[in-house]
Amino acid sequence: MNRSSIRAQCWLAILPGALALLTSFALAAARAGEKPGIDWQPWSDKVFAQAAAEHKFVLLDLGAGWCHWCHVMDQLTYSDPEVIKLLREKYIAVRVDQDARPDLANRYEDYGWPATIVFNADRGEIVKRQGYIPPKPMASLLQAIIDDPTPGPSVAPEPAIVPAADSALTKEQRAAMRASFTSAYDAKVGGWGDVHKYLNWDALEYCIVEGAAGDAAMEKMARQTLNNGLKLIDPVWGGVDQYSTDGDWDHPHYEKIMPFQAETMRVLALASRQWNEPNWLEQAQKVHGYLKSFLTSPEGAFYTSQDADLVEGEHGGSWEFRVWIRTSTPGRMASPLAASPRSTPRAGMRRVSRRPVAPPRGCRSIALSRTADSGTTNAIPRGLILRTPSPWRALSSRSIP
Repeated sequence: MNRSSIRAQCWLAILPGALALLTSFALAAARAGEKPGIDWQPWSDKVFAQAAAEHKFVLLDLGAGWCHWCHVMDQLTYSDPEVIKLLREKYIAVRVDQDARPDLANRYEDYGWPATIVFNADRGEIVKRQGYIPPKPMASLLQAIIDDPTPGPSVAPEPAIVPAADSALTKEQRAAMRASFTSAYDAKVGGWGDVHKYLNWDALEYCIVEGAAGDAAMEKMARQTLNNGLKLIDPVWGGVDQYSTDGDWDHPHYEKIMPFQAETMRVLALASRQWNEPNWLEQAQKVHGYLKSFLTSPEGAFYTSQDADLVEGEHGGSWEFRVWIRTSTPGRMASPLAASPRSTPRAGMRRVSRRPVAPPRGCRSIALSRTADSGTTNAIPRGLILRTPSPWRALSSRSIP
């Protein structure tokens, strides 16, 4: 054996150990350079006992898994070095999903989501903030509480509940409430309020019932709101989005929450029965189909919600769903293969294939898309049936006429 062969064998013998040693050094260096994050705790009595023992405040981050701005705040605000430093030094950070703690959700529902509440160790509220807080204002808020923990203007004593002298509304009270109700109506596009557009189910039911009693103005309000509110129903997957921004029905937030599905089905069924028009029942069935396809677990229980974001922190406003159509049997079956060119589907939208591939022989490919601007789909071939292959259940089993 020559020297070159001996040298090569020596290198082969020591190379694995040398690589392992270098890898361990690199990992150790990387860990040493990592900055500590926030140690989130669950809500419990122990949190306040710890706060008292360590002379700290308690910060409650109350959010929702489907909430877009909760994801943004987590990625930006709670990743900011100054915010992390202040929280680790003087706060015990508590994170709660409002679906898991309805007691806290009911208490702070006017402040979310996300809702940010800071307590002292005696459970006294110091600050309550609504919605997304950017990093710099958040750091300033945390420091201000440290400097002066006196409760701020957001913490006001709850008003005393005084029972009414009479349990029945007077004629004058009913007239005043009706005037307030009608004055809040948006006659231009329907709905109540001029910022966020919800399908206000109780208001719609009231209008439908009053319309049945002969009030044409109330029936007109119900019809206009429902007609425009149908834009919140996903045109491909079914299900109703929570609300639309910008004072119209054209800018939906894509989270889909169970109570919104249930109440929308109820009011659509009521409209169908009262007006004897099949379109309303068809729309309710779209929502029902979404519940069966997306929000039903394999065990038969219902999930609580679907995330607004396909990618955490990126609002799910645009996506594409590509299908194959077997040209030899047009209109019989379409097999989904891939999803979005803009973002990767996650918990909010189930992936049916890892990546796009060429259609099989005898098939052609089309794409169904939805955009944040239009909320509509592109042209869909007649007779197309959207179903998913095994092991996925139907994502959308509607037939396109």
